[in-house]
Amino acid sequence: MIKRKVKNLELPVIGMGSAGTYDVEKPEEIEVRKKILDNCVTYGTNFVDTSPMYKRAEQVIGITIEGKRDKFLLATKVWCSGRETGIKQMNRSFELMKTDHIEVMQIHNLIDWRTHLPVLEEMKAEGKIDLIGLSHYSPTALAEMAEIMRTGRIDTIQISYNVMEREVEKEILPLAESKGIGVIVMRPVGHGILIDRLERQPDLTPLREYGIETWGQALMAWLISDTRVSTLIPATTKPERVKENSKAGERVLPKEAREYVLREAQRCLKPGKYTMG
Repeated sequence: MIKRKVKNLELPVIGMGSAGTYDVEKPEEIEVRKKILDNCVTYGTNFVDTSPMYKRAEQVIGITIEGKRDKFLLATKVWCSGRETGIKQMNRSFELMKTDHIEVMQIHNLIDWRTHLPVLEEMKAEGKIDLIGLSHYSPTALAEMAEIMRTGRIDTIQISYNVMEREVEKEILPLAESKGIGVIVMRPVGHGILIDRLERQPDLTPLREYGIETWGQALMAWLISDTRVSTLIPATTKPERVKENSKAGERVLPKEAREYVLREAQRCLKPGKYTMG
């Protein structure tokens, strides 16, 4: 697994997201999530992203990593307005995930960022968190995100980026590179739409020499082959998918292979919206 350094952390280029997949309650469902996270340790995809917005996700993560907290790099978010409300929410995140330290704390969807940013700076100075981040899923928020990035007060951004949604290439990725800001990519396969809505099957033959066996691996390898990308956070409900995803993070594709993936995406996918708000 390739790792990329963001400030004082080394992140695996393939991590794990929890939006829509960790809001579970039944013991058998929680056990499946435990197997997923156990596999994340086995295959090196141990950067786990979550949020209070994802309902029970933080609690389920806390349950499933108990006793092996040191095996994971955790990222969550503050998702509210108001200083005291934000502090209370973040304290609750520490409690739910049963930890006194969180590697990355992000301002979810830039909500009330002017209030939360000084608080996160205090938490970082106290050693409660390592990195301060921003997240937003929509291209309409990129201008404001860039404004905050230029202040130099941000360590990471989380953005939606894939072969069919490339708005971040214009300004955000160059700015992240120039400022030394880590880039966490959500929706690398467009919530699965880039796989489920193929009009024709991609030809993976030219990619097999790079260990690419599935279209999902091709999509993720295309992303991590851009060295400005620090890590991807695909989500899954299938423990076996962790191994498949991890293989996409074993090598960087050369330019010609990356261009081939893009051509196949354009050939096999219908133009349209490939993310969800």
